[in-house]
Amino acid sequence: MIVDAAVAHVVNLVARSYSATGLPGGKTAAEYAVEGRYSYVPSFAAAIIFSVLFGLAFVINVYQLIRHRAWFWWVMIFAILLELVGYIARARSIKELDGKSIFIVQTVMILVAPAVMAASCYTAFGRVTLWVVPQEYQTVKHLWVPPRRITPVFVGCDVFSFFIQVVGGSMVAAANSISKANTGKNVVLVGLGLQLATFGFFVFAAVRLNYKLRTELRNAPLPKDRNWGMFLNVINVANLLILVRTLLRLVEYAMGTSNYLTNHEWFFYVFDATLMFLVAAIFIVFHPGYYLPYLGIRRKEQKFSKNADKGPLSKLAQGRKTMQEAV
Repeated sequence: MIVDAAVAHVVNLVARSYSATGLPGGKTAAEYAVEGRYSYVPSFAAAIIFSVLFGLAFVINVYQLIRHRAWFWWVMIFAILLELVGYIARARSIKELDGKSIFIVQTVMILVAPAVMAASCYTAFGRVTLWVVPQEYQTVKHLWVPPRRITPVFVGCDVFSFFIQVVGGSMVAAANSISKANTGKNVVLVGLGLQLATFGFFVFAAVRLNYKLRTELRNAPLPKDRNWGMFLNVINVANLLILVRTLLRLVEYAMGTSNYLTNHEWFFYVFDATLMFLVAAIFIVFHPGYYLPYLGIRRKEQKFSKNADKGPLSKLAQGRKTMQEAV
């Protein structure tokens, strides 16, 4: 199984306690001196660059959170914070190649951050459907998951899988025997399986809603005071980026613990770091505060941000005249 191969790769990468030389991965002393627990000579400059990028994204998101009072968007801020901590830890890990704990921190933070970003997409999607879809269509029959249940169902499953993976990863990292490592591996497998199933179902449900808006709901009286159709498309683009990142990393793992993708750092930065930064950047430009009325934690009132029409890109959020233009 691809997932099984992925976890086996993580076991080998993080634990690395079963080698003939006594060094991680069976490396020679000379190899370990320049690579540490990585499968290549890691770039300190690249780790610093992405630390700065995610640091800027974090600061801007906090500013936008306060400016628009979009309190539900704290999930995205938390995801960006995980990425920031991950790349700061990676930079430090490169300077301390002997440090096992800091290596584990950067591995776990960067591994789980995309799952939290996916959770922010769930919450934004839930608010779009709650506001846009007519009440009579907000049923299990039409949406599979009613709008008021989208956030608790998807985010609940995502958070659960998040903690399962953290627990399993910690068990793997702390393992001092093959049996304990396998136990941790099985725990991680459960978490990964739940995460992939949840996200896969969500992507399918989001695409299905787009289809219904263009067909069954095409002539329904939908809101026209905001360009919510564009924001819905932005959510789908973010979903695609997260999905591509996940699939490509699984392909990397499926090829074994030693292959071209695993042994070259550019793949990690192009198909993980860059894609996840693009997700963060997209939502900075197309911030939900410009598009959605439900910005509070509890979605009690249909109230737009007082800054919804302010800013250089706010015109993109203005409403359309017809349903055809909106979607």
